[in-house]
Amino acid sequence: MQVHLAAVQAGLDPAIYQSEQAFANTVQGLVEEALAAAPGEAARVVAFPELFGLPLLFWLGAPNAVLEAETALRAALVWLKHLGPGTLAQGPLGFYRARARVAWPVYRRAFEEAARRHRAYLFAGSWFAPRLDEEPSRGVYPLGLGTYNWGFWVNPEGRLLARPEKLRLMPAEKKALVQPGTWGGQVVRTAIGTLSALICLDAFHEGLVERADAAGAWLLVQPSANPAPWDAPWPADPSRSEGEAWLAEGLPKKLAGRENLRFGLNPMLVGEFYETRFEGKSNVAAPGEVLAIVEDAKAPGAASAPVEVQTL
Repeated sequence: MQVHLAAVQAGLDPAIYQSEQAFANTVQGLVEEALAAAPGEAARVVAFPELFGLPLLFWLGAPNAVLEAETALRAALVWLKHLGPGTLAQGPLGFYRARARVAWPVYRRAFEEAARRHRAYLFAGSWFAPRLDEEPSRGVYPLGLGTYNWGFWVNPEGRLLARPEKLRLMPAEKKALVQPGTWGGQVVRTAIGTLSALICLDAFHEGLVERADAAGAWLLVQPSANPAPWDAPWPADPSRSEGEAWLAEGLPKKLAGRENLRFGLNPMLVGEFYETRFEGKSNVAAPGEVLAIVEDAKAPGAASAPVEVQTL
C-alpha cells in the first residue's frame, strides 16, 4: 500500500485564530500544501503539531486586551474577568472549561472539513482542555475538572477516531495546571492499518514507544512544540545542539529494530505564543534515517514523503 506522509510545521499568527473562517481556511491551506505532491491513488496521513489548537482558547473572538497581553497567564486573567464572576471564581480551570466549550466546535469542524475535502487521515495537533463530550440536549460539555494536553485523529469521512492524551508532562505544562493523561487513545485501528500518536515528550520514553509497537502500529506520530532554540546547546549534553540531540534521539532512533513501527511523523510548532518561542524542524522518519525535513527551524513549512506500507 502506498501512503503519502506529511508533517506540517505550523506557524503562530493571531490573525488565523481570531475567527472560525480564518482558522478553517488556514487548516485547509496547510493540508493542501502538505499534500501537493501526493499521488492521487495514495492513502494520505497529515499530522499537525502539539499545541496547534491552544491559541483558539486565547485568540478566538478575543478582546484587544487578550491579544496585547505580555504573558499567557495575563491573557487568561483578562479572559476570566471578561467571562464574569462565575467563571472568575473557578480560577484558571474555569478559563479552560469556559473557553474550550466555545473553541472545540471550531477546532473540530476545521479538521473534519479538511479531512473530507482531501480524503486524508489527519492528526489535528493538541491543546490544553478538559475532556469533552457532546450530546443533543447538552451540547458540548466538560467531563470532570481536569485539564489535559490532548489531540485527536480524524478519518477521511470527517469522523473523530481517537483523542490521545499526553502522559509525560514538561514543567511548563504542570505550571499551567495541566494533568497527566491516561493510556487509551494513543493507538487507533484504521482502514490503512494501526496508527499511533505519542505527544512530544511521550515519544522519547521507551516504555510508551514499546506499547505502540506491541499494539501493531506501523506509524508513530510525535506532534511537538519545542520551547528551546534549535541551535542552542542541549541542556543534558552541551556538546550537542538542541536540534542535533532532537534528531539523534528522536524518531529515527526510536523506530529502529521494532516489530511493527516503520515510519514516523514529527510535526513541530514554530513562532511566538506570548512569552514562549517555539522552534523545530518537522520531519518524516524511518528506522535510522530522516526521509524528509523542513530546513528552517523558525519558519512554517511541511515535510512529506511517499512510503510503501505492508499491513497485516
